[in-house]
Amino acid sequence: MDFKNKLFEVEFTDECIEEMIEIYEYISNNLKEDNVAKKLMTEVTSKILDLANAPELYMKIGRVDRLKREYHRMVVKNYVVLYTIDFEKKKVFISHMIYGRRNYFN
Repeated sequence: MDFKNKLFEVEFTDECIEEMIEIYEYISNNLKEDNVAKKLMTEVTSKILDLANAPELYMKIGRVDRLKREYHRMVVKNYVVLYTIDFEKKKVFISHMIYGRRNYFN
């Protein structure tokens, strides 16, 4: 079986990239925990890239984007990563990375 045809492309929104940078900088600069920030980003990135093989790995949360794609929620440490899947284009869109105690349904 050719698994190459099964892979999804993973794409980050600009907003998610900004959120990830803010989280990294907050942990690294404000909390003075550069190693913790690096480890978190390594773990998040690894789990996100795993979505190329298994985009439906994490549960749906009952929220839909403007293209009617359902959001999925991945939890990594104290953070939530929200993403949608476009099955026709075989893409996973990483929409947000948010501190878990924030209300991400707004």
